[in-house]
Amino acid sequence: MRQLAKYAFANAKVRAMLSYLIEPQVFAELIDSKNIYELIEILKKTHYGNIFTDTSPDSLDLLSLEKKLLLNDISICGRVRDSLSGKREKEFVSMLMQRYEVEDLKVILRLWYSKEPVRYEDYILGRTIKHEIDYRKIMSVETIEEVILLLDKTDYKEPLLLARDKFKSTKSLFFLEASLDRDYYKRLLASIGGFSATDKKTASKILAIEVDSENIQWLIKMRKYYKLALSDTLEWFMPGGSMINKNALRDAYASDGIARVIESVSFGPYLPVKEMAEENIDLIENFLYEIMLKEIKRVLGGNPFTIGTIFGYLILKRRETANIISLLYARACGIKKEELSRLLNI
Repeated sequence: MRQLAKYAFANAKVRAMLSYLIEPQVFAELIDSKNIYELIEILKKTHYGNIFTDTSPDSLDLLSLEKKLLLNDISICGRVRDSLSGKREKEFVSMLMQRYEVEDLKVILRLWYSKEPVRYEDYILGRTIKHEIDYRKIMSVETIEEVILLLDKTDYKEPLLLARDKFKSTKSLFFLEASLDRDYYKRLLASIGGFSATDKKTASKILAIEVDSENIQWLIKMRKYYKLALSDTLEWFMPGGSMINKNALRDAYASDGIARVIESVSFGPYLPVKEMAEENIDLIENFLYEIMLKEIKRVLGGNPFTIGTIFGYLILKRRETANIISLLYARACGIKKEELSRLLNI
């Protein structure tokens, strides 16, 4: 009864929002579109119509459209959070929203480090989600210590401090970004820890698949592109996964070569990763999303009065937005339909 009372209103709201997600046949039309303008005309007939209403061949601005789509996601997260009655549940959705702030900070760090003379406002959402961050000042300072000082009262100071020495010795932003991501998942996992037993079990399972997915992709990229030592890799391993743990990671580094790394994480439900990686590493993300999608559908088809319904919907919405953004850029670049499968999670 307590679970029902806690989620009755939020569940009704989320179920209504689920009905607005783009149907598979509409996505098929989007993929079949001949160019970006035909793609936008189809999107105008969906729930995204208000975002594309004023878009025409004379006013096509992909960065602006991407920003509108992501801000729309943040707005939806806010509405879902406000429909919840419990403090812990509200804090959890706020934590999911904070991911967008983390991504903005990572973009700013890249622009700061590159010293390219660009308008940083064009590349970030600039929306205050938890912390007031002065991105303009970050862009104007010289050292990572100055950047960290500007983030003194935020969640991001500690992870950047932890990665500072690695960044300075390697001149690689990878360590700063990895530390921010690891800290975010650590805090998200801690937020789930305060739930009821039912909610904790449901949310932990969904999060575990997402973290496994992140760690598999991250592991392959680190071994392929960064050639990091085992001690460095373990330090930046993201917590909260179920199948991919530190033991699997140690096995992966027992031998050189990307094939051995992939083999070490290819077990259980992730067994097909090995075959996919040998064919095309880009296919791995799509496969891992399919695993997560099955779990989300199982949650949505089960007891509706859990945090899993909210968590599952917000993941689906975020992925839908990512697919639309990918399609916009793909059509603008003239990428062929046959090549789109590696870009989309459908």
